[in-house]
Amino acid sequence: MEETNRKHDGKKRTVIIAVVVVAALVAGGLVWWGVASHRAGTRLAQARQACEWAQTDYTTARKAYDDVAKNKTYMAAVKIDAKQVKDAKTVETFAKARKAEAPETISCPTDTKDAAQLEQAAAGVREAADWYASHATGTLEAAEKVVESRDAKTLADARAALAKRVSEARKLYDSSKGKVAAGKTRDALKQQLDAAGALKDATDVKKLKDTKAALDKAMAAVTNSVHAKQEEDRKAAQEQAQREAEAQAAAQAQAAEQAQQAYTAPQQSYAPAYTAPATPQYTAPQQTTPQYTAPQQAAPAAPAAPVAPSTGGNSGGGPISGGHGCGSVCTSTTDTYDR
Repeated sequence: MEETNRKHDGKKRTVIIAVVVVAALVAGGLVWWGVASHRAGTRLAQARQACEWAQTDYTTARKAYDDVAKNKTYMAAVKIDAKQVKDAKTVETFAKARKAEAPETISCPTDTKDAAQLEQAAAGVREAADWYASHATGTLEAAEKVVESRDAKTLADARAALAKRVSEARKLYDSSKGKVAAGKTRDALKQQLDAAGALKDATDVKKLKDTKAALDKAMAAVTNSVHAKQEEDRKAAQEQAQREAEAQAAAQAQAAEQAQQAYTAPQQSYAPAYTAPATPQYTAPQQTTPQYTAPQQAAPAAPAAPVAPSTGGNSGGGPISGGHGCGSVCTSTTDTYDR
């Protein structure tokens, strides 16, 4: 009997233990399921939360990237080319940043309960957000370097331009001594030269440009004054030449007048006394007394014996007196010789 009771108690105890074990297993399964369910829910929630955070960061980074194009520095850099900067590489780097290809638009799924999908989406969104954030910063920095390089070149050019103008101004100042119409123009130029000399290492581009402009103005004033002096000298020389020409013409006219007066002075200085002309004496023309040459005659014949004069009358034709006759000489109309 007792042995029977013992067997019955053993079976009962085994059943109880089995029930306890089963209950423990069931309880353990429930606990595991609960824990697993909790864990799955937590992962899903965490994945969803992570994706949402990534989406927020993406939105912020994308906006920052888009706002870069509206930045004043960026807009200024876009208009600058390689010739305007001190370092051309800055322009190249900026151009590459602007041409960088942006990632495709991505977002977190809202209708899924798959934690793995959400986690994958969150990773993609995070990567895109990082790209936009880094490129927004990088593009703006590249733009700033372009502007800085432009400003560096502008400063260097302004300094060089002022130095060149100072050199030219000094030459003008030295060469214009005594050649200006107004000496105050050279004084003003000297003042601007002194002011420019004090800006050798200046970094204010506007001040450098303003000083150069003032120097240009002072130089123009000196140059105009030099031209004015040249015009004055030209007019003075012309007037002097004209006066000398007029004086020479006057001297020539006076000399001619004096010469004329010297020629007519005897008639104008006194009235000449009148002297009647002497009565002309008539002088008979001198004539040469012709020399008479008797004609050559043949020797006369021996005279005849004289005839005794007639006492009773002329039996001839009248007496012959004086020998032979006169011939043609005695009958001449004009007696040209003394008898």
